[in-house]
Amino acid sequence: MQGQPDRIEQFKADLAELKISDPSASKDQLVIRLGVAGMAIGVLLGVYAYTLSYGASGSEASLQQGDATVLAVLGVALVAAGGALYLRGALTSFLRFWLVRDLHERRAQTDRLLDRGDGPPG
Repeated sequence: MQGQPDRIEQFKADLAELKISDPSASKDQLVIRLGVAGMAIGVLLGVYAYTLSYGASGSEASLQQGDATVLAVLGVALVAAGGALYLRGALTSFLRFWLVRDLHERRAQTDRLLDRGDGPPG
């Protein structure tokens, strides 16, 4: 376990060399925030449509309920789109880091095998 700090420093150097952006400062964070905002606005739009449809009275009640239905469908679409954006942003950040980590670990494993002399025959 004494080589562990060296491996961590090498991993950080490899990340810097590959110019992997920090997920908190990248577009992924913006996409995540837009996704959360879209989901929240969609839910609020649905609640507003519900209150609009039940507050309708008089001769224009059916028109107002139709408007409420359109708003509710728009709210559901916003929630679905926001959820997709959130999922995309969260998975992109995670999978990018995981891929770099996996590549680094495989390179380290290959180096260990070559140091032991278990390289390919020939």
